[in-house]
Amino acid sequence: MTDKDFEKLFKQSEEITPRADLKNEILAKAKQEMATTAIKKEKKSPRISPLAKRLMPIAACFVFVFILIGGMLGLGNENYQTVYIDVNPSVALNVNRFGKVSSVEYLNEDAEKALNGIKLKGLSAEDALEKMIDAYDDAGYFENEAEIYISAVSEKNKNYDKLLSKMQERAEKVKGERGYSINVNKLTAEDRTEAKEYDISPGKYRIISEIIEKHPTYTVEGLKDKSMAELKDMLTNDNGNENGKEHGKGRK
Repeated sequence: MTDKDFEKLFKQSEEITPRADLKNEILAKAKQEMATTAIKKEKKSPRISPLAKRLMPIAACFVFVFILIGGMLGLGNENYQTVYIDVNPSVALNVNRFGKVSSVEYLNEDAEKALNGIKLKGLSAEDALEKMIDAYDDAGYFENEAEIYISAVSEKNKNYDKLLSKMQERAEKVKGERGYSINVNKLTAEDRTEAKEYDISPGKYRIISEIIEKHPTYTVEGLKDKSMAELKDMLTNDNGNENGKEHGKGRK
């Protein structure tokens, strides 16, 4: 509102004769109200600079990349499938969705000793197996005929067949003059659950269970420390092996 607008307003009424100081006070207050309203409107609708508009798609791409990387790191640390490798050392390789080893479990002292200082995490399952075979060879496990049992538990929506096939192929490829045979087994969830009670791998538990079915006097406790080659011999030998008997502690 200007001074002219103010004078025009008061000329419309002969009864009103405002003082000069009052007029100035009213005009000042009106200008202040108009300025406050303009500031509020500006706050509600902030302007975005042209540079900010150009940078917004780039920033969105960075956010997407960070989310993608975070998701991949999470999947990389996830235990998607567990593969068990038994010779006499027994190891469980936890493998993620990308076929890489996310963690390693040593299931007996022989495995801890033979693989001490050897890094398996982050390798593909077949590369990890090759390193394990090299370590077992250095420790003398293949001086006599040995058995390498590679096994996994069958679970819904998990493509363990392909993984076991790759590991079997690698074990055969690096065998050379080493004295071992390779066996691949598909296990059940029941094998895994019962094997945990005895702190052994499901693969070893499976072959021990088959021995006990043929020779009921044997026990899991009496056989769990034997090598896979010894267990295989016992399974194919109808006479059995008296060293594996432990009366009073049969299989559950």
